[in-house]
Amino acid sequence: MLAYHNELHAHKQLNLSYQQQSLLKDLENAVTRIRLHPQRLFTVLENSIWLEFEKNKFSEDLNQVNDKISNLETFINTYPDDLAIDRIDFYHLLNNYQSTTKLYSKIIKFFWQKLEQDNLPVKETNSSYAELIDLLKEEKGVNLNVKFEQLSDELIRIIGHAEIQKQYANTSFSNAQKLRFQVITGSMLLSVAIAAVLALYTSRLIARPLQVVTNVAQKITQESNFQLRANIKSHDEVGTLAASLNQLVEWVGDYTKELELARQNLEQRVEERTQELELARQNLEQRVEERTQELQKTLQDLKETQGQLIQTEKMSSLGEMVAGIAHEINNPVNFIYGNIQCANDYIQDLLSLVDLYQQEYPEKSWIIAEKIEEIDLNFLTKDLTNLLASMKMGAQRIREIVLSLRNFSRLDEADMKDVDIHEGIDNTLLILNHRIKNEIVVIKQYGSLPLIECYPAQLNQVFMNILSNAIDALLEQKTQTEKNIIINTLKVDNHYIKVGIRDNGPGIPREIRNKLFNPFFTTKPVGKGTGLGLSICYQIIDKHKGKIEVISELKQGTEFVIILPLKTI
Repeated sequence: MLAYHNELHAHKQLNLSYQQQSLLKDLENAVTRIRLHPQRLFTVLENSIWLEFEKNKFSEDLNQVNDKISNLETFINTYPDDLAIDRIDFYHLLNNYQSTTKLYSKIIKFFWQKLEQDNLPVKETNSSYAELIDLLKEEKGVNLNVKFEQLSDELIRIIGHAEIQKQYANTSFSNAQKLRFQVITGSMLLSVAIAAVLALYTSRLIARPLQVVTNVAQKITQESNFQLRANIKSHDEVGTLAASLNQLVEWVGDYTKELELARQNLEQRVEERTQELELARQNLEQRVEERTQELQKTLQDLKETQGQLIQTEKMSSLGEMVAGIAHEINNPVNFIYGNIQCANDYIQDLLSLVDLYQQEYPEKSWIIAEKIEEIDLNFLTKDLTNLLASMKMGAQRIREIVLSLRNFSRLDEADMKDVDIHEGIDNTLLILNHRIKNEIVVIKQYGSLPLIECYPAQLNQVFMNILSNAIDALLEQKTQTEKNIIINTLKVDNHYIKVGIRDNGPGIPREIRNKLFNPFFTTKPVGKGTGLGLSICYQIIDKHKGKIEVISELKQGTEFVIILPLKTI
């Protein structure tokens, strides 16, 4: 929880820095648009329709500036401790922008009125434009163009501070993510250590009383000392065995004394009783052996349960992390993907407007011509559409990966349900795609399968373990040129389906093949494999009332064959 809180705080700071920088840049762009109004106005003085359009455009841009200033003020009041500069300096900058913009708007509108009153001919437009420039320079002794440049420099400085703040927030967010991963890893390792200690302690706690009873029984039989007793007071099976032994020893001791007193007269009876005693001893040894075998089986079951718990906890934590990451990525990716088409439409409209301008006004001013040459308008127009198409393709690819991660984890599907096996295999292959790359060719030979009733997350775990082992075996063969994994599925009959996963790797030796599904057995080096993967696969398939077997020969590859019922009863 501490790691998550730290990451959440860092993520909030990163979002605020992005929002602050975006608001500042929006204000700068909005002010730039209203400052270009005199130049655009000069080009349309002779056309009343375009002049009216330019006036309306200026009013809209002016409203945009006021909105941006209002948004920045709201941001300052909401997050006063997360600003790139001091709040008072921020307010001072916004007030200067507001007053300068207001004065600038007043001059522009005054010029509009003068144009309407004077009704100047076209030949006097140059003098009118010069008059407007003079008004902007001499209003109340302040050169508004210079004032705007000073404010723009100050705004750029603040944007630079915001960029530094954003980089710092991004670094903090990355460190918080690393810390959270380290906390989760440490918790998993600590859980494994505690489980191992508890298993060792439990095994010793169970074996010790049984060893005491065995030693007492052996000492009694070896020394014939019937005064010895097994000091076990528990009420479990071992306690019952010890009580029986003590009672038997006490009874044999008493009876031996009686036999000793009547030895001369009752030799025949002593012999018979001795045989009975020997039979009782054999029965006792047999019961001890049976209890020992039961204890060994219990220890083996405990070891398998321990391995299954470790693997289940590992896959559960991994599934939660994968599902969380997929959920966090899904929303911004959908936002990007959904807005790419809108952005494409807007850009096409703007390009159409630029083309219309070029058709209606073929003789461009030297400022516009120089700007067109500077930005290479023809290349920009052609390449912009390709750029948006590439962005859309990349967003679609991310959406597919996120969907595969969510389908693979299936944390919200703990109960049995009808699923498509092919979908689970495809999702697993997509997750392992970074390991397959161009070295391994995956061949799918899917048959027509109905939906089967199963635990989808557990079957995905089986496919993941088997495919990972096949990829490991193929990648270890450095000299092998052709590396293939063939996945075939078919419907056996009305009750079962079959899934086969075959590779053309080195194969599995006969002496190892029978140990593959044993817990903690692995052929991988220390630190790379736990020896639990195939054991868990076997238990999962057995839980589904299915079968899994291995077909392999040296240098002939390996195939895992899985038989699953359509309905688990």
